[in-house]
Amino acid sequence: MAITKIWAVKDDLNRVLNYIKNPDKTKEDMSDGLKEVLSYTTQGYKTNEKEFITGINCEPRSALKQMMNTKLSYNKMDGRLAFHAVQSFKPGEVTPEHCHELGVQLAKQMWGNRFEVVVSTHLDKKHLHNHFVVNSVSWVDGKKYDNKKADIDHFRELNDAICKEHGLTVITKPEGKAMNYGEWKAEKNDSIYLRKLIRYDVDSVLLYARTPEQFQASLEEIGYVVNLTGKHWTLKHPQSKRTFRFYKLTRDNRYDEEHLMERINSNFLFPMQSAVPDVIPCKEYQGNHRKLKGIKAMYIRYCFELGILRPKGISQKYPNPALRKDLIYMDKITNENTLIGKHNLETIEDVLAFKLELNNQIENWMNQRRSIYNKIKRTRDPKLKKQLEQDRDTLTSKIAHGKKEIRICEDIEKRVPDIEEKLKMVNALETERMQTQKEYERSLNL
Repeated sequence: MAITKIWAVKDDLNRVLNYIKNPDKTKEDMSDGLKEVLSYTTQGYKTNEKEFITGINCEPRSALKQMMNTKLSYNKMDGRLAFHAVQSFKPGEVTPEHCHELGVQLAKQMWGNRFEVVVSTHLDKKHLHNHFVVNSVSWVDGKKYDNKKADIDHFRELNDAICKEHGLTVITKPEGKAMNYGEWKAEKNDSIYLRKLIRYDVDSVLLYARTPEQFQASLEEIGYVVNLTGKHWTLKHPQSKRTFRFYKLTRDNRYDEEHLMERINSNFLFPMQSAVPDVIPCKEYQGNHRKLKGIKAMYIRYCFELGILRPKGISQKYPNPALRKDLIYMDKITNENTLIGKHNLETIEDVLAFKLELNNQIENWMNQRRSIYNKIKRTRDPKLKKQLEQDRDTLTSKIAHGKKEIRICEDIEKRVPDIEEKLKMVNALETERMQTQKEYERSLNL
């Protein structure tokens, strides 16, 4: 049984034409966008040192140059650069040779008469899988491949036919509509995303709302736009442009009109609950906030306002409506806060200096790994080869971790000005609230 996916590769034209060298991935000069996907799919350690790489209508070593020349010759350098597809098999279902053979057969039948394609078989996972990089412009007539729904269906049909031909099982009854990838990944990591955040707010109101009118008014009080008059009830998060139908908040219809009314009506029959369900996870913070300064202190305060952190003994904080959407980025903000604390970064200048030093270290690791690749190719001693491969994998892990920290640094650079503005707004709202409270107390004493 093989599963297939396909998606577009896009990039800015100026960056595509800005060729840069990346000898650690491939010996070819490559450009961003198309370069990135080609270099990823043909990495040596994933493809048994490029044993399982085949070009269709192009040579794998010069695939980028040929694809770019095709685009230039037809003056079609804009829009989608290429398409990246995957064909994945169950663990143990096929051998590497068989997997690659099936991938080449599928690519030839799908695109072989008009497009340049690179087929790479990856062996780095338990499930063997093929990657396809397809030029978006045909070398035959210059027409672009649009990847319409009919093309996706045809891709799956060809894949199923090839699997049957080779005695492999096929999916006869696909499951319902798949979850959005971003939401699936967030759910897998037990983190926050917009639809989950909306469910949290809806559940909070449903704890006490006893009529649809009260339900609507309570959601509108925290900034939602709610419509309960049409065939399907809808709502829009205060910081989102998208309107959701209630029943689409989950795939099991727990939030459709019928179930919502059951929960509203049940508040007449059962005592109201006193606490909001603990949907948004947060961690206890036991540090001394007063000892922190700079962006370290700012991030701790921000995490506290979001409810990601809380001082010991203080109940979970429900975020200000203006900040609530940022809970979608809770994992990123937590990673940024962790990096700042781990490396004692107090200013943006510290972050920039750390990133520069890390870039230099990564370049050094990549040079070391490149040297190890060459030694692996030359050695005939199995023990030495195994040790070299372990050293290579260790350096690969260090490089991957270093690049992750660089991305976190870049996120910090972008987020700090936004945090400063939002904390100023929170301070202003808190000052206004306290002033209102004082005026109220003063009026009681008159």
